[in-house]
Amino acid sequence: MHSFIEILIFLALGIGVQRWMRLPAVTPLKLNQFVINVTLPAVVLLNIPQLAIDRELLFPMFAGWLAVAMCAAAVMIASRLLGWRREVTGCLLLVAVLGNTSYLGFPMVVTLFGNSGLGYAIIYDQLGNFVPLAVYGTIVVALFSPRDEKISVPLVLRRILSFPPFVALLIALFVPLDYPRWLESTLSYVSLTMVPLTMFIIGLQFRLRVDPHDRVPLLLGLTFKMVLAPLVVLLFGWQLGYRGEILGVTAFEAAMPTMVTAGAMAIAANMAPRLSIAMIGIGLISGFVLLPLYAQGLQWLLAF
Repeated sequence: MHSFIEILIFLALGIGVQRWMRLPAVTPLKLNQFVINVTLPAVVLLNIPQLAIDRELLFPMFAGWLAVAMCAAAVMIASRLLGWRREVTGCLLLVAVLGNTSYLGFPMVVTLFGNSGLGYAIIYDQLGNFVPLAVYGTIVVALFSPRDEKISVPLVLRRILSFPPFVALLIALFVPLDYPRWLESTLSYVSLTMVPLTMFIIGLQFRLRVDPHDRVPLLLGLTFKMVLAPLVVLLFGWQLGYRGEILGVTAFEAAMPTMVTAGAMAIAANMAPRLSIAMIGIGLISGFVLLPLYAQGLQWLLAF
């Protein structure tokens, strides 16, 4: 449970600084930029080359893609029916679709399922969630951020190909590199800034009060992310004949609340930033309550 304590400490630190210190208003934005431009590429370069894929481990990857597709479709349908603003739709296409599968997911999996389930969680996180963050997330920002530029295919491609985490992903996947020890050590140290920085950023902007016009998008967003996604993955895996730990951990990872980095992207793109913060904060609290119940239910249902 020490990982939970660390998460809560850095979150509380950010909340305390927000409450009792006066930092420049641009501080969260600058820290967000550091995470996206420095920390995230380091995490990709450090972890992607270490993955060894076999046929069984492809299931968590495809399950992650399916969860992203279904949640995104649900957001678009709800947006059309309820007439949400463009910025709200873009925000939810990130924060109601991409989950906190590593910094919340990994310690939850180890605590509730044991170390044996961590391999499935890593595959889901890196290939089923992280790849969509780099590709799908960039497209969402390009299409829905409130900028004056006219959206075009070349513009979207330029933003994707200039997005540091995506560039790092291409390097990690297609350029065979044997890192010298000093570089691997540097990447490791930089990667360690992810949890403290992201949780501190959220703490700086943490709020549980939800604007009245954001209450329905918030409720539906959390429902899509924490109920629809794991249910779809569970049914998908069941139909394919998967049982036991691989299906349980994969469905559990699909239930993770909002990915902090996805929220940071929405905030940096000025897509309903208050809704992003509320989704992350309330999602974290909901996760601490719901996820242990999900784990017990999955272990009972799948008998492992």
